[in-house]
Amino acid sequence: MKKNRVLRGRLTDGETRRLIVDDGNFNDGWTIVHFVVAGDGQTSTECNAKICLDDSLPAPGWNWGDNKEIAWASTRQTTEATWGGWEGAIDPNNVIIQDAYITGQSSNGSVINYMVTIERVALSDDQAILGLIQERAQDDL
Repeated sequence: MKKNRVLRGRLTDGETRRLIVDDGNFNDGWTIVHFVVAGDGQTSTECNAKICLDDSLPAPGWNWGDNKEIAWASTRQTTEATWGGWEGAIDPNNVIIQDAYITGQSSNGSVINYMVTIERVALSDDQAILGLIQERAQDDL
């Protein structure tokens, strides 16, 4: 099996999309190693997105204190140039066992392109159980 996978696509402004990473083996975890977003390349826009372990988190705003939010990225693009600006942030302890969710917003309602690189990590039974609890817990751990 591949060690790395790339998940990429487009979101509409305010959309939440499920990123399917579950391969049926709970001892296979995935960690995000790179996350980038971009506008549509045609209009001036600012856009941002976050990756969460729960689809119930609202699209606007980031909350780095919420254990379910695990990665954040943003960019600003004008018709003259793209400002790469901020590399984003990824929780170094993030592990996805089943699925994750991406949501984002843009300043002018245009689409948001995203690319997420994930890397396979082997988990012990105990680590897998703790990861599943974190993914499913309703409150911060």
